Amino acid sequence: MLWLLVMLLAACTDKPHNATLSQELPHIAPDYIGVTIPPGIAPLNFYCTDDDAEWMDVCVSGSKGEALHANGSYADFDMGAWHELTRQHAGDSISVTVSIRHNNGQWTTYRPFAIYVSADSLGQWGLTYRLIPPGYETYGNMGIYQRCLSNFEETPILENKPIERQCMNCHTTNATNPDQLTLHLRGSHGATIVGKGGKTEILEGRNAQLGGGMVYPYWHPQGRFIAYSTNATHQRFHQRADRRVEVYDDKADIIIYDTDSHTIMADSLLTRQQRLENFPAFSPDGQWLYFCSADSTDSIWKNYRNVHYDICRVHFNADDGSTEGPIETVVAASQAGRSAVMPRMSYDGRHLLFTLADYGCFPIWHPESDLWMKDMKSGEEWPLKEANSNDADSFHNWSLNSRWVVFTSRRDNGLYTQLYLAHVDADGKTAKAFRLPQKNPAEFDRECLFSYNTPDFASRRLRLNSQELYRRILEEGRTGTTLKRR
Repeated sequence: MLWLLVMLLAACTDKPHNATLSQELPHIAPDYIGVTIPPGIAPLNFYCTDDDAEWMDVCVSGSKGEALHANGSYADFDMGAWHELTRQHAGDSISVTVSIRHNNGQWTTYRPFAIYVSADSLGQWGLTYRLIPPGYETYGNMGIYQRCLSNFEETPILENKPIERQCMNCHTTNATNPDQLTLHLRGSHGATIVGKGGKTEILEGRNAQLGGGMVYPYWHPQGRFIAYSTNATHQRFHQRADRRVEVYDDKADIIIYDTDSHTIMADSLLTRQQRLENFPAFSPDGQWLYFCSADSTDSIWKNYRNVHYDICRVHFNADDGSTEGPIETVVAASQAGRSAVMPRMSYDGRHLLFTLADYGCFPIWHPESDLWMKDMKSGEEWPLKEANSNDADSFHNWSLNSRWVVFTSRRDNGLYTQLYLAHVDADGKTAKAFRLPQKNPAEFDRECLFSYNTPDFASRRLRLNSQELYRRILEEGRTGTTLKRR
């Protein structure tokens, strides 16, 4: 009887006891093995995915300072100690040793793995993103949220329940600065919201002359102009699990909005009848307007697999918002039977980041979609192999210091898009990406029923009088816009 009691006490200890040493790496989620992180990021809490794991003990150490220890059903690191350890090891690495107690009471200590701490700080307060049910068939519950990257604090910016569940999308700040913000609302209370200089204007949802809304925005760095696309967008639904939704345009143009005069400028270079123009983005010096462009066909839906976008650019005049040809092709993806969309220039002007897929302009449901980089000096193009996965990797944005990117990925389960961050060095080479940390990742993976969508970095917290804005959205009053064709 005494022998049995001793055995039970030994089996129930929460510290490694007579552990078997394994040369294998532990099976953990999220996969933080060998990732590169910024100093001061929220703790990379994780859990063991083995079916027979019931307890874990984790030690994180480096060449400086004290080791960090955590044990429990998942690794829950002390935030202050984690911040101190990562800051001490900026430009170095830390070592993580995981021990697992199995349901038979036996312990296994696995081969340690490294986490690399970049010398490049994040230089951003946090992220903004939309949370939306993954099907996209109906608006449902959704909202625009912000998240502090040094901890786990998430707060809503706007939610659609108070405004009769309108669809809200395409929220965009100017170079991560929340003082300049625009987003679009669809539905019975449709509108385009533009916040600038401490004032928020609610524009009419559709300009009658234009015949469409203002979506996929990008601010000119000087803050006067915003480039939007105006699209006739449709959805179709596949019967294949890996391609649930096909989103396509049978009409798409680029327009420029002048926030000073409330004028929408439709330039003939960007509204060509036989072309589909989408996803505008200014260069950081404001001299170029990038966009993606494809041949238009008579029946886009029947021929959607043959719609291939190139990335182009045109000179932009910041004095009056006009463009000047010729239109230059920057990424000629259509020549290889591929489609390149969502151009994003790094803020240092060196690299162009884009998504490459087999076809179309909405690659978030295309499992083959990957992130690619183009060096604007050498002209070299390459896939971000270290950051990409075997499932859809798409919508992306840069940190202001051009050393980090955030993007969406379906790599975890093929259904929900999660946010991943990756370090980019001065030559545009990326490290292994890591998933946005969560306080309790096991609980998060079980209970989160929303996809992360349209992420971007934020230089600081966005402070918005949401209740006042809800009231104004539900009212009929809208600021009118004037269309000017060139």
